[in-house]
Amino acid sequence: MLPVYPEFLFKELLAALACLLVLAWLGALVQAPLDVPADPEFTPNPAKAPWYFLGIQELLVYFDPWLAGVLLPLIIVAGLILIPFLDNDPAGAGSYAFRGRITAALPFTGGLLLLILLTAMSAGFRGSNWDWYWPWQDWSMARPARTGFRSLPNGLGLPLIGIYYLSGLFLPFICRRNRFQKWGRVRYTVYFFLVLTMGAVIIKVLLRLILNVRYIVQTPWFNI
Repeated sequence: MLPVYPEFLFKELLAALACLLVLAWLGALVQAPLDVPADPEFTPNPAKAPWYFLGIQELLVYFDPWLAGVLLPLIIVAGLILIPFLDNDPAGAGSYAFRGRITAALPFTGGLLLLILLTAMSAGFRGSNWDWYWPWQDWSMARPARTGFRSLPNGLGLPLIGIYYLSGLFLPFICRRNRFQKWGRVRYTVYFFLVLTMGAVIIKVLLRLILNVRYIVQTPWFNI
């Protein structure tokens, strides 16, 4: 047990100064010049967003624009806001151990790693026509846009999505009934919906990259 002032506050000040020192060192070491002025007669190929939007730009490859650019980011923000309310177990209060708050720390860490992975994929492996380029491939020669994508029939895609979400919501309830009763039906359902949605994004990315599956479900209003 330490008092907040001066011991803990002094440590926070040292940590903040260390972060500023590292940022200043990176700013002096890493060259990050501005790109050429915008030219309405020339569009770079590929046109990449700033690094903090690259993860969302990568999602545009796998989902409709309103899903990748609006709905999924809203779910991410809502999930981050709801984590403290969904997992409010007082047993982990005042503790920073991963095991003590695993139900809150695990989805947060997984979502953060997923965002980092999508950003790295977009920054390091997307070349001309937003096609996939390995580091050892020639990036100077533009390749034709990738073709040969296929979509699952709705008669197969809709049942797969339904089975995925229903099994994900009910199997944990069967295995951990005591936790379900402790959390309540609403909190439990919202929590696992968020976790399953993050898992669904990973599955859709793998289907696109490995099996060339463009959409699982196609409708006149949206495609998944």
